[in-house]
Amino acid sequence: MSTKPVPAIFIPALLCDETMYRDVIADLGDTIQAQVMLSPKPDLADSVADILARAPATFALVGTSYGGSLALEIALAAPLRVTALWLMGCNASAPPAGGPDLAASLDADPDRVIDRLSGLVVHKDASTAAATYRDMAQRLGGKVGAAQARAAATRPDAVGRLGKLAMPTLLIWGAEDALSPLSYGQVLASGIPQAHLEVLEGCGHLPTLEKPAECAALFRALLQQVTGTPTSSPRPPQTPAP
Repeated sequence: MSTKPVPAIFIPALLCDETMYRDVIADLGDTIQAQVMLSPKPDLADSVADILARAPATFALVGTSYGGSLALEIALAAPLRVTALWLMGCNASAPPAGGPDLAASLDADPDRVIDRLSGLVVHKDASTAAATYRDMAQRLGGKVGAAQARAAATRPDAVGRLGKLAMPTLLIWGAEDALSPLSYGQVLASGIPQAHLEVLEGCGHLPTLEKPAECAALFRALLQQVTGTPTSSPRPPQTPAP
């Protein structure tokens, strides 16, 4: 028995575009009706309102890093519209005061920041993923990245509100995430009632670039909870090399 595709919105990480989800979306095929949405406004609340205004009536929601913080606030703002939630590499806490001003650095010297981030966002052995990240970042440019960094700096503390999220939730974390430690995912898993945390070995901050087949298989299983019926047969997850 076939089911209708699940509307799904994918929000990329800072300085990333639709390429970071391309392989996952292709793997899922007609299981989903995918839209990749960017909203680089310098206030997170404005991006929440912008994406909700463009989104379908109900949808599954995916976000990574900055995009995960944005997705979390969207889910909290409209929990009845979000049928399933998938977060990666984000922090439910407000940013600490007095931290580095990433936005100012991106305004002043975007190439240097992009080079530095490309060495941090993925596992040290994921050279192809690092090159893909650098290409995305250069396409978007420092102005977009600076606006996203300013929005990330305005995120409110969400830890005390996580219990309001009743939708099935998938948390995928890279075991070697150099930017968002696993403890961030554990806070989300503890606070969201229907959350399930999956840790990917040999993976950094951008799982959908580094481990797309494994990510697609896990998201497919989450969507099965939403539809209540088996989805199309998944590809077998990639097995890390010994």
